[in-house]
Amino acid sequence: MKITHNTIAETLIIPLYGRSLGIAFFPQLYQDPYTKVMIKSLDYDLTALEKKKHTFFYRFGALEGILRSCDVLEEMDAYIKAHPRAAIVNLGCGLDVTPLIKEDQEITIYNVDVPEVIALCHALLADAHEHNIAGDLKDLSWAKAIDASHGVFLFAAGVFVYWHEEEVYNFIAALKTLFPAGVLVFDTLGKLGMKVLMKKTLHNMGIEDVEGLFYLDHFPKSWSVKYYLTGYVPLKEKGIPLSLRMMAYLFDHLFKMHI
Repeated sequence: MKITHNTIAETLIIPLYGRSLGIAFFPQLYQDPYTKVMIKSLDYDLTALEKKKHTFFYRFGALEGILRSCDVLEEMDAYIKAHPRAAIVNLGCGLDVTPLIKEDQEITIYNVDVPEVIALCHALLADAHEHNIAGDLKDLSWAKAIDASHGVFLFAAGVFVYWHEEEVYNFIAALKTLFPAGVLVFDTLGKLGMKVLMKKTLHNMGIEDVEGLFYLDHFPKSWSVKYYLTGYVPLKEKGIPLSLRMMAYLFDHLFKMHI
C-alpha cells in the first residue's frame, strides 16, 4: 500500500517501525505476527530509518515502544481473568495491534480512530478479527457500538498527551458514566517530559506551549499508577543491557513516565 508524505498515514509509520525493531531486538519481551505483515504491505521508503536502527537511541526507542504494549497486556490480562468475555477497546488505535495478541480468547476487540486511520487498518489487516469504528473519540458516539455487557477494558496509548487537560478529565468522566464497571488504562508524562520528549512533535503540530496540554506530575489517590518503563517488566531478568535499563530508570523518574 502506497503511503504518501505529509498524511496521517505517514505519522503512523514511525511507531509501527519502532515496534518492528523492538520485536527484532527484544524478542524475549514481545512478539506479534501482525506488525511484520503490515510493514511488508507498505509502499514506503524506510531507508532513512534503517540507517539509524542500530544507534543507541533507536534501540532505546524500540524498547520504549514495546514496553508500553507489554504494560497494556499485563493490565489487560488481569481484567480478562475476571471478565473472560470482555470488550477490549483500543482508543485512538493507529496501527497498534496489541489486543490481537489475545484474539484466541473470548474477548471482542474494537478499534476506534479517525476514518483515514481505520481505512488503513482495513487495508493492512483485512482478515484481523476486530471491529473497526471510524469516528472522533471526543464525541463519544462510537461508544454506542461497544457491547460492554461482559465487561470493558479501554486503553489509550500515546493519545492523551495531545489533548488539553480539561478534555481528558471530561472524557474520563464520560467513560465512567458509560462504562461504570470498565477499566481505562493510559500513559502519561510529567510536565518536563512534555517539554523535552514531545518538543519536536508538538512543534511540528504548531504547538509551542504545553501549559494547556495534559500532563501529570501528581495523581488522584483513587488511580492505580505504575512506572511506564520499569514498573511492569523485570528488565534485568529479561536480559536487557545495563545501559538501556539505566536509561529506562532515568526516563521514568526524570520525565515522570507512568501507566
